[in-house]
Amino acid sequence: EIPRVTGVQTCALPISVISKTPELAEKVKFIQNVHGNIINPFAAFIILQTSKTMGIRVKQQSANAMAIAQYLEKHPKVTKVCYPGLASHPQKALADKYHRNGIHGGMLWFDIIGGAPAGTALMNLIQRPWSLCENLGATESIITACAVMTHANMLKEDRLKVGITDGFIRISCGIEEADRKSTRLNSSHPRYL
Repeated sequence: EIPRVTGVQTCALPISVISKTPELAEKVKFIQNVHGNIINPFAAFIILQTSKTMGIRVKQQSANAMAIAQYLEKHPKVTKVCYPGLASHPQKALADKYHRNGIHGGMLWFDIIGGAPAGTALMNLIQRPWSLCENLGATESIITACAVMTHANMLKEDRLKVGITDGFIRISCGIEEADRKSTRLNSSHPRYL
């Protein structure tokens, strides 16, 4: 998530390649030589500018994700919420060990009753500040019904093998106020959420 958060305008994505063996390093070096490995000046400028506020943005996204996760955990139409900051998360102790200062990031997912039809209805009725998008880690909050959007081309049995149920909803929290987000989630359609 950090590289995506760095390029907050979602127009720049810095990447580094680390190789395990000298042979792999040589292959990577060849590709760098053939294709180039230096980002253009404008992308470098954008990354530099957005890195100045990255700490503040990540803290806000994390706080928002925790608030939304806690709200969803109590919702009667939600069967499961997965966010490493929640006490109910199976690896909470591990997350606390490696995530500094309780900052667990802006990503979470939840399962809603009603499967794909409920997920589709929620996507059709959701209001700002939520955006429908398949991108992650931006300053705006993004919501995705994975079974009918990002993973719609997968066979259902393959999707289920990797844990993506029909009611699987993924959220990437932005920097907007958490109260506004939970209100919009709830008011999007009472039958579905």
